[in-house]
Amino acid sequence: MNDNSKKICIFPNDPIIAYYNKGEIKNRYYNPSDLFDEVHIISFVDLDIDESKVQSLAGNAKLKIHCVGKVNLKNYKSFEGKILQLMKEINPNIIRAYNSLIQGWLASRIAKKLNIPVVISVHTNYKQQRKESKNKRDLLKYLKLTYTRKIIEKPVLENADAVICVYDFIVPYAKDMGAKNISVIYNKVDLNKFSPKQSKEFNSSKPTILSVGRLIDQKDQSVLIKSIKDLDVELIIIGDGPNYQRLLDLIKQLRVENKVKIIKRVANEELNKYYVSCDIYAQPMMNLGGIPMPVLEAMASGLPIVMSKKEGNEIIDDAILFVENKPKEFQNAIKEILSNDNFKNGLIKKGLEIIRKIDANKMNKKEVELYKKLINVSNKKNCRHN
Repeated sequence: MNDNSKKICIFPNDPIIAYYNKGEIKNRYYNPSDLFDEVHIISFVDLDIDESKVQSLAGNAKLKIHCVGKVNLKNYKSFEGKILQLMKEINPNIIRAYNSLIQGWLASRIAKKLNIPVVISVHTNYKQQRKESKNKRDLLKYLKLTYTRKIIEKPVLENADAVICVYDFIVPYAKDMGAKNISVIYNKVDLNKFSPKQSKEFNSSKPTILSVGRLIDQKDQSVLIKSIKDLDVELIIIGDGPNYQRLLDLIKQLRVENKVKIIKRVANEELNKYYVSCDIYAQPMMNLGGIPMPVLEAMASGLPIVMSKKEGNEIIDDAILFVENKPKEFQNAIKEILSNDNFKNGLIKKGLEIIRKIDANKMNKKEVELYKKLINVSNKKNCRHN
């Protein structure tokens, strides 16, 4: 390094503007505990968002977004030379990629050539996704994931200096792909921000059910809309996506316009007010496992959670009421929680106890320790070579 500043280079899963539009810009997300002085993001689009609008991602560090063009499975190898030169100019201490697909392949290839430690995040179990796409006869997705399995995923995870799994259920997949030095670091929930003590966004005369997430088939919010049809409750869905109009049509068809409200976007810094204004958090369609971030945030905000059954076991499972992904099952669960204060308070108490074990401070500490260890090892190797 030419100076004493610490630099990290990020290969995100999506362009930063996508996270901004979804309201998912989180403070110091790419710079835990302000460990780094510079955060460089490699964005695979022609034009991304202005850094000033998302500076909080880097905390106190200088933030720079480098747009390198659109990448896909047909052209990703052609990006290697361009990004290699860019990495030489940035000269980072560490590289972090947020998937084991194209971004992970480019990050690991370049890291190896420049002798820079690389950390790969795994946010889903691609083996399960392959199985799911095959069962649903989604041929295009199945073929893509079949191609990436050996050509991309396996060499990426085998060559990573460290692999971070954001859920326990991903660990077997990572090991099967040859990953070593695996850590489980859950998605971070700031308990200063998400807690039962936050001020409310609204007050309602009726029990209110909340669900947050993209309006896509994999979330299937229609289950929740159908579940509350015969209940004296209100349902708020926060999210946007291709199923927005279809869900509006369903609301009209079921004549529940006075019970259901869809809010397309709420900034992450405002979400806490909605959680504490509601009585239950409901999460449909979790057949592939894992824990959606809103579930953790809702749990930290003191809400009982009802969620469809999923694959794999996670630390939060004892604090959740699991049901089949059917309207009647959700309806019965909602009725049980609302009619039994002891049961409801028991779920809330367990949830708050568990979330304290994986809060942002603890997860940040694990992440920082991992970075420091890799950087120290790298510096020692470079000193010996010099």
